[in-house]
Amino acid sequence: MPHSSIPKSVTIIGASVSGLTLGLTLKKYGIQPRFFELRDPDYHFGGAVSLTPNGLRVLESIGAYSRIKDQGYNFEAITFMTDPEHEITGRLYFGKQDTYGYDGMRITRKVLNHELTEMAKEAGIEIFYGKKFTKLIHEDCNSDDVVFEFADGTQEKAELLIGADGIYSKVRSSIFPDISPDYSGHMAITYSFPHTLMDDSIKEDLPLPVSLRGKQGSFILSPQAKDGKELLIGRQLKYEQKLHFRWDPLMQDKQKLVDIIQQDPHPNLWSPLVQDAQAKVTHPETDFLHVWPFYTVPKMSRWHSSTGKVVILGDSAHAVPPPAGQGANQALEDGYSFAMLLANLNSDNLNNRMSLSDALTAWEAYRMERMEKVLELTNRVLTIRMTDEERASVSEHMRWDEIDGSDAGKSELGWLYLVDIDSDIKSVIETLHK
Repeated sequence: MPHSSIPKSVTIIGASVSGLTLGLTLKKYGIQPRFFELRDPDYHFGGAVSLTPNGLRVLESIGAYSRIKDQGYNFEAITFMTDPEHEITGRLYFGKQDTYGYDGMRITRKVLNHELTEMAKEAGIEIFYGKKFTKLIHEDCNSDDVVFEFADGTQEKAELLIGADGIYSKVRSSIFPDISPDYSGHMAITYSFPHTLMDDSIKEDLPLPVSLRGKQGSFILSPQAKDGKELLIGRQLKYEQKLHFRWDPLMQDKQKLVDIIQQDPHPNLWSPLVQDAQAKVTHPETDFLHVWPFYTVPKMSRWHSSTGKVVILGDSAHAVPPPAGQGANQALEDGYSFAMLLANLNSDNLNNRMSLSDALTAWEAYRMERMEKVLELTNRVLTIRMTDEERASVSEHMRWDEIDGSDAGKSELGWLYLVDIDSDIKSVIETLHK
C-alpha cells in the first residue's frame, strides 16, 4: 500500500477501550472512524480496572481524564503483607502525583466505557451495535477496500480494518487462524460490596489497597469507584482446569465460585479481616462474581495482515493478565500510539515509495518491545501473591520478593509510567526516513 493510500477512514471492530481511544484520536486528526460492536449499548460492564500514569496520560491527551477523575478511587500503591501476621513485604506503586504526574486510579469498567462512548457520540462517530464480525471476504493489495461479513450475512467495506475485539478476536483468527490464547493455570475471582459492610469490630488500620498472602494463596482488598465507596475483594489462586474467558460453565455456577472463595480447610489460617471478607461473598448487597482466567496471546511476528489493511491491537494482539494492572493501560497505549502513527503519516511528507506496511512494522517493533517488559513485570508481580509452595517452583530470577519504594518505585517503574508516546511515535516515523 503506497503512502498516498494512508486511509482517510478506518473501521474498528469492537468499541473497546483500545478501539474507542483509537477512534477518538483519529477523529481529532481528521481521519474518520466508525465502529461495529457486538454488545448492546446498555451492556453492563462488570468489575473495575486500575489506571496508572501511562494510561491516564493517554486519557488526558484525548480529553477523557477530566471526565473520569472524580469518578474513581485515587491511590498511590498497593501494599503486600503476610496474613494473618500482617507484616509488610513490599509495595507496588500504581502512581504518585509528585513523581509520575498522576496517582493511580481504580474505576469501574462501566464508567470508563460510558465516558469514552459518550465522547465518541459527541464527536459524531458512528457505532453500530449488535454486529458480530465473522470473517474476511476479500483483502487484496491491489484493491482499495477490505470486504468483511457479519453473522447476519451483511457485508461491509473498509479502507483499513482494525480488530479491537478482545482476547477471542475474530479479526485475529481471520488473519492468523493458528493463534489462540494460552491459559496460564492461574485465575482470580473478584466481587465487591459497599465498603460500609465490613465489620467495624474487626477492621484494622491496614493500608488500602492491600494484598494479603497466606498459606492458602492471596486476597486483595481494594477500594474502588467514587470516594472508594465499594470494596473489591479478589482471590488469586492456581486453577489447573482450563477456563474459557467468557463462556466457561464455572462462570455461571455461583455456588461453585462461592465454594472456591471459601475453600480453605482451616479458615482460621486467615485473619478475621479476611474471614469477614470471605463471608461477604454471599451478602445480598454483594455485586455478582467475576472470574478472570489469566490468559496471554502467543507472541506473534506481526499484528497486521500481509497487505497491511487489517490490524489487531489491545487484547486481540497481546492479552495482559491482571496482577500488575496493565491490561487497560496497554489497551490505551495501543489505541493512542497507533492513531498517532496514522496521523503523522497522514501529514508527513514522506516519499511515495513508503508503505503503510513498513510503518506498521516499525510501530509493532516499538509496541512489542514494550509489551515484553510489561509481561515480565506482570509475571513477577504474579509471584508475590503465590503460596510459598507455588513460589518454590518458580525460577529465582522471576520472583519479586521486595519492591523498592524509596522513590515511589521510579527506578523500576519509570520506564512504564513516564512514557512519552508522542515523542516515541515521532522517533518511529523518523526510522522510516532512513
